[in-house]
Amino acid sequence: MTASPPEALGSGTRLEVRCEGMVHGGLCLAHAAGATLMVDGGIPGELAEVSLTFRKGRTWFCRVEAVREASPDRVAPPCPFLPDCGGCQLQHVAYPRQLLLKRDVVLDAMRRAGVAVPELRLHGMPDPWRYRWRGEFHVIPGERGVADAALGFNRARSWRKVAVDGCLIHHSRISGSLPRLRELVRRGGATGLSVLHVTAGEDGVELLLRPKPAAALDRAVVDEMAAELPAPERWSTDLTTLHWRGRAFRVTPESFMQVSWGHLDALYGCVLAALGEVAGRRIVDAYAGIGVLSAVLAADAREVVCIESNRSAARMGRLNARINEVGDRLRYLVEPVESALPGVAGAGAIDGLILDPPRAGCDGRVTGWLALAGPPRVVYVSCDPATLARDLHLLVASGPYVVDSLDVVDMFPQTYHVECVAALRRQD
Repeated sequence: MTASPPEALGSGTRLEVRCEGMVHGGLCLAHAAGATLMVDGGIPGELAEVSLTFRKGRTWFCRVEAVREASPDRVAPPCPFLPDCGGCQLQHVAYPRQLLLKRDVVLDAMRRAGVAVPELRLHGMPDPWRYRWRGEFHVIPGERGVADAALGFNRARSWRKVAVDGCLIHHSRISGSLPRLRELVRRGGATGLSVLHVTAGEDGVELLLRPKPAAALDRAVVDEMAAELPAPERWSTDLTTLHWRGRAFRVTPESFMQVSWGHLDALYGCVLAALGEVAGRRIVDAYAGIGVLSAVLAADAREVVCIESNRSAARMGRLNARINEVGDRLRYLVEPVESALPGVAGAGAIDGLILDPPRAGCDGRVTGWLALAGPPRVVYVSCDPATLARDLHLLVASGPYVVDSLDVVDMFPQTYHVECVAALRRQD
């Protein structure tokens, strides 16, 4: 196929390209006709025919139309809603290769940031399906509005919606309930209902529902349909209970939680191992949320200080501490991490610090304070390799810490998302 000159490229142009490495986002890098391409649906090493869709700067985004030389790791996606649905980006890749691709993305981010890491440990899931205990389903109005609405997700690389009848990566209770939830929306929804937020609780027996906006769903209809559920299924609209390591945790629809709850031990087990012995020590859990990890730590630690700026999460965290009988050794500070850390350190030595920030990573004031006066051990949990590498550059490449271990934990199979746990040790 003859390549067009760069100025002749446009949406719909077809090119034959060799897929190079995968970047964060599930896209493969490629080059053709003097342009940089981001290929959706490719696997590194494949030769594919792609069609250009849109451009950002000098980079064209494109999708695979035909595979000329397929990777041995290419598989047929089992989901009937692909490629329209944008929830999964890697179903066309055999799961063992998905893990290796995510590992390479993390290592590339560290290399670019100049962060030296030991041999990386990779943790996959025994079953890479049905792992999401929480989902957010868009309400898609039909010809009669909410009266014949559907539920679904955003289309791939788009804000437009695609209706689904089930989902292979959501908990079976959530996926199996979608027809009934769709009926709930049709019977009780009002104009303006945009999202139905669902959490599987009580070991999958209960569904915790949250409509957005809350007033757009008739609670009387919720109660009426809940009464019709076959035993032991239940619906709730206020809170539910989840369990981990023999402990119970109350969760509200607004509470942050790890959506791959059934595999929580894979992630938090790495955090506990990286933190080391905590008996008799003072531990700080920054961005603590509802205190799941903190409650386990407080069973042995002298004190666990939780820093959480969200008042609702802190309130649930205190409740969870009392439920798990560690309220006397666990306390919450309701303020931003960047303003709380110096005061916590001033009140007594910090033996270990857990950082689990949002996707944007740590505020610069947090990494700046750590570089100057941080504790001897820091465990950084990240859901974004790029922001993790940025922060580690300040703490490791330019700062006083070294990386003792780096774990890559695949909490989100079939998607490009990945969790990392970096154990840092201060040298000075």
